[in-house]
Amino acid sequence: MFEWKGFAKFWLWFVFIVNIIALVVSVLGLVGSFVLGPLFIVLMLVTVILEVAIIVGVTTLLFKKKKVGFFIICGCQVCNIILSFILGAMQGTGASTGIRAIGSAIISVLILYFAIKNYWDQLA
Repeated sequence: MFEWKGFAKFWLWFVFIVNIIALVVSVLGLVGSFVLGPLFIVLMLVTVILEVAIIVGVTTLLFKKKKVGFFIICGCQVCNIILSFILGAMQGTGASTGIRAIGSAIISVLILYFAIKNYWDQLA
């Protein structure tokens, strides 16, 4: 079994740590959303679930070295785009929020892909 090296190792650990921080922020947002009503509670719960799923995907790539982790992350990014459009529509900034989410998702997935592409054939 290979070891992650260089930028791939850095990027996977960076994504792992950033998403743990985002999970903490999302949980705090979930707690805070209880005063805003049931729709916000549901949306924040979905955000928490997506953060957990991204962490599972990164963990699967980083420690188990399985391709499915990459696909989990990609699926979560698609869900994040949809969620961004919904939240943007609720705040009156639907198109701009959604477009930023699309750009962010594409950039993050491309960076991840280029970081791990040399290892792709070695992943289970």
